[in-house]
Amino acid sequence: MKQLIILGHSNGGIPILVDQATEVLGVEKFIVIKNFDLPDIELEKSGFSISFLSERDFDFSKIGSRSVQFGVHNCPAKKILFDHFNSKYGIDKSSYVSLIHPTSYMAQSAKVGMGAFVEPLTVISSLVQLKFGVTIKRSASIGHHSILHDFVCINPGAVVSGFVEVGEGTVIGSGAVISNNIKIGSGSLIGAGSVVTKDIPDGVIAFGNPCKVVRENQN
Repeated sequence: MKQLIILGHSNGGIPILVDQATEVLGVEKFIVIKNFDLPDIELEKSGFSISFLSERDFDFSKIGSRSVQFGVHNCPAKKILFDHFNSKYGIDKSSYVSLIHPTSYMAQSAKVGMGAFVEPLTVISSLVQLKFGVTIKRSASIGHHSILHDFVCINPGAVVSGFVEVGEGTVIGSGAVISNNIKIGSGSLIGAGSVVTKDIPDGVIAFGNPCKVVRENQN
């Protein structure tokens, strides 16, 4: 893959994406499409080129299938970016490529949707389903038969046990442990280091050992 289109950008997301895309896909040229007028990100370039364009200066008719990734890893921001570029320019799920680091373990029976981003040293077990735009960060583990819905983010070192379902846009904090057969609703946030032993509803912030609902998630 010679060129990758990046939609949106953040200081944290772009460097990680560029490093992994050059390593995994051999990308030589990156075009970052900015939907906000933010300063360009400076990167040490080695074997690739990168340019930053306003969305009004880019010809979206050039975008084909599996040629796009998100320039952010924040789940709510991903959803906002997807909705914006889909409604305004018709960039649908089929346009997004998944990036799975070669040091991760991916079971043959696992199913990965478009636009996934899987960082190094992760474990994706048997019959796992990763829906669209899922982010799994370094050293996280996803147990067998688990389902992660669109725009879920699993932070570093989190352990998701078997038969777990995580709703759209939910964030699991670093080092959290989700027990077997747990259902976590959409748009929720599980705090770092939490141990989840009971179901968690939609739209809440929950943390602790055992994990308890603290308040509504206003984000």
